[in-house]
Amino acid sequence: MALEEHPGTWTHDPEAKASYVYLRGSIAPGGVARTVTADSPMVNFDLDENGRVIGIEILAAWPGVEGTLPDDQGVTLDQDPANTKAL
Repeated sequence: MALEEHPGTWTHDPEAKASYVYLRGSIAPGGVARTVTADSPMVNFDLDENGRVIGIEILAAWPGVEGTLPDDQGVTLDQDPANTKAL
């Protein structure tokens, strides 16, 4: 079985203590058809219209960064390209 390779990037917002992994490049507005929550609500999987996972939101402190989740779980991730890392 051959593995598919896809370019990916990720962002991290230390203030919100949240990260987002883009599995198939950037996501256009309206590109997420559905979000599936796992581990109430520590991980969210964003799916496209075909049910494929296109992004993963991780709501937790980054290793080595002090703090816990904020009381408000409504997290907005840092979309500044300067804070985006290639995988």
